[in-house]
Amino acid sequence: MKNHLAITCTTGFLILAMGLDSQSLPAQDEPRSNWVEEALPRLQAVYEHGEFQPAGFDGKWLPDSSGYTIRERDPETQKRSLWRYGAQSGERSPADQQDKRRLEQGKRLSPDENHVVDFQKRNLVVRDLKSGEQIRLTQRPGDRDVSYRDPVWSPDGKHIAFIESDSTQVRQRSVLVPSDPSYPGVRDVRFARVGEQIPALRVGVVASTGGDVRWLPLEVPEEGCYLGQVDWAENSDQVLVETLSRFRDTREFTLYSLDGQSTRIYSETNPAWAVGSQGTNSGLNWIREGDAFIVVSEKDGWRHAFLYSRDGDEIAVLTPGEYDIIDRAVVDENDGWFYFYASPENATQKFLYRVPLDGTGRLERITPKDQPGSHDYDFSPNADLAFHTFSTLDSPPIIELVELPSHRVLRVLEDQAELRAKMERVISHLTEFLQLDIGDGISVDALMIKPKNFDETKKYPVFVYVYGEPYLQTVL
Repeated sequence: MKNHLAITCTTGFLILAMGLDSQSLPAQDEPRSNWVEEALPRLQAVYEHGEFQPAGFDGKWLPDSSGYTIRERDPETQKRSLWRYGAQSGERSPADQQDKRRLEQGKRLSPDENHVVDFQKRNLVVRDLKSGEQIRLTQRPGDRDVSYRDPVWSPDGKHIAFIESDSTQVRQRSVLVPSDPSYPGVRDVRFARVGEQIPALRVGVVASTGGDVRWLPLEVPEEGCYLGQVDWAENSDQVLVETLSRFRDTREFTLYSLDGQSTRIYSETNPAWAVGSQGTNSGLNWIREGDAFIVVSEKDGWRHAFLYSRDGDEIAVLTPGEYDIIDRAVVDENDGWFYFYASPENATQKFLYRVPLDGTGRLERITPKDQPGSHDYDFSPNADLAFHTFSTLDSPPIIELVELPSHRVLRVLEDQAELRAKMERVISHLTEFLQLDIGDGISVDALMIKPKNFDETKKYPVFVYVYGEPYLQTVL
């Protein structure tokens, strides 16, 4: 099974064709082991042993952007420990306790870094990191299936906002528990089928020292709703709540003050699908110390970033033009830039761009022109540096530390040298990208991988696999 031909298409369907040349196909009376013996080790290498899995990089930026931390395994003791690296110098030193605390606790750490919000017996508690003392913030009702999620500290550390999910009315269904294949176990789980009852959601705010929970006055229709971003609105007095209608045709952002007042600052309705793109549109980014925000929407037919005032007035389209934003990257307010991913000319690729925050719309590509493929960036807090990951379908991801916006490489963090050598022995033809005319003036992207020793005068059998999904692009 050493030869294959693959074609994949997007915009609603995928065709995967795999074939063998006439010499590779087993004759009707040929022993099955002749070709299985070759195929099986290669499949095991990929799926069982992970021999073609690229090495990852788990660097985490320090708050001041001076460096990053990495968990590394000691070759002698095989124990993993945390190390700090200087961004510019590359100097390596043991991480301190504060570095470890920030990494382990993440967003659950209080602004003063002395407390952490935890989950205990499905309730929320605040734990003092010095004394270990705990304060319970919620009390689950014993007669209902209630859980809490997404706790977030107010900037002054005095309150915590969170989401309560009540699944009591969601029907249960039985599922098999993978155990003994002869006598598998069975357990019941909550599962909301299309059109049936979904979990009831509400947002609470409680003092970090404990006390009564204040429930925000969300307007929830009878059929229920979903929640997107729930966070403090750049102050300690208001909570931002993004609500999504049950049918996903309406999206709204509302500010709720702790005294119960509410102000809607953004609303969008689309009878087709107001909340699309696998969550790319969800949430907003505050700028100008909370006086304005950036929201991503497809309301004009393209996925663009829009600038709004805190009062809900549209100021500008930050990314005008006939192209889609693939995703947001980062907002560099100090230098006045909005960074995002896009590929205006070729939907199979992904590059980093930026536009000014002043609304002039001047598009600037940051990813080098000589690097076709897919790019991702993990930005430092000040947006001056980034871990840059670059790959193509035929080459494993290279990870490097770069300066921005110059894209000067400070050092290569992972070159995948070993994996690259393995792939060179396996790949006989680079993947070819093309477009297929499907009629009515519509073309779809496709890719083709030719088999080893490909002979264009021969015909090759193919295996076709079709999968349809408008938001899951497969030709990249």
